[in-house]
Amino acid sequence: MECVLTGARGFVGRGLLPILAASGHTGTATGRIAPTDLPHGWRGATRHEILATKTGQPPEAVIHLEVEQTPSRISASDSDAIDRVNVGATRAWLDWAARHGVRRFVFTSSIMATRPTSGPGAEDDALETGPTYGGSKARAEAEVRAWVEADASRQAVILRPAPVYGPGDRSNLLAFARRVISGRPSFLGRGDVRRSFVSRRNLAAAIAFALDVPVTGSAVFQVSDPRTMTLAETAALIAELAGAPRPRGIPLAVARIAAPLGDLVGQLTGRCMPLSSARLRALREASDFPSDRLIAMGFAHPQSNREGLAEMLDWMAEEPARAREASPPPEG
Repeated sequence: MECVLTGARGFVGRGLLPILAASGHTGTATGRIAPTDLPHGWRGATRHEILATKTGQPPEAVIHLEVEQTPSRISASDSDAIDRVNVGATRAWLDWAARHGVRRFVFTSSIMATRPTSGPGAEDDALETGPTYGGSKARAEAEVRAWVEADASRQAVILRPAPVYGPGDRSNLLAFARRVISGRPSFLGRGDVRRSFVSRRNLAAAIAFALDVPVTGSAVFQVSDPRTMTLAETAALIAELAGAPRPRGIPLAVARIAAPLGDLVGQLTGRCMPLSSARLRALREASDFPSDRLIAMGFAHPQSNREGLAEMLDWMAEEPARAREASPPPEG
């Protein structure tokens, strides 16, 4: 299939291109800067060059990865910037697809597009509406649905991945793994909070699957690793794979005493403290987003939870050698 891939220089895009090429897909990879070192059958161009194109053979699908992540503290200007990319750029690509007769649009959203729930999340949960990253993704999803509704011949697949991890990414899971490996406390209480993650390889496979999955109109699928584990289970698996000490947690009673202190220090210094009341609430919040609907359509994860974590840990183990190679030689 001939495709246009946006955000191809990003973490997910770099992992996706080899999988698309291996599946026989070809096309144009775009970014703010034209991507290079592309697999056979792919060419690079800036997003501006492609969006300005008025003629030529149209692709069969657009895979839209472009994203603006949210800072930890969001201001009105941050919100505007996030919407400009996550909503405005999505609309620009949808308009381009409409002008060129593209019939399939694959949009990578986020599990944060839905409001938190007490149990496992589902594709039909209520959407976020506020000036947040999740809200911007929900508004972008609405643009995708409107594009489909404007023409009965169009199809869209909206994927909502859990937090993505893998070699080369600086994700929250990477920081979590470092705490486990160093022997520092890595969870609260018994660590029984369930958290979904998705390896880059599993997400890339889901995106490639979305190019061909049969849908009428638009369809939404959550994407996560095969099993949602508790934080204690994730920590134990990381420790086993890395040969690290048995993971330990911070007693909940201690965390509840320390959190208000973190609030006070944060207010006085303006710094974001590692433990505050808001952070404590976030650490106690479950995030369980199973891929059941996607699996029911025939999707098979190429990586297990163990394999995905092992790949990330192998990359972490090679970091010191990469840092030495990147350092300039000593003078003298």
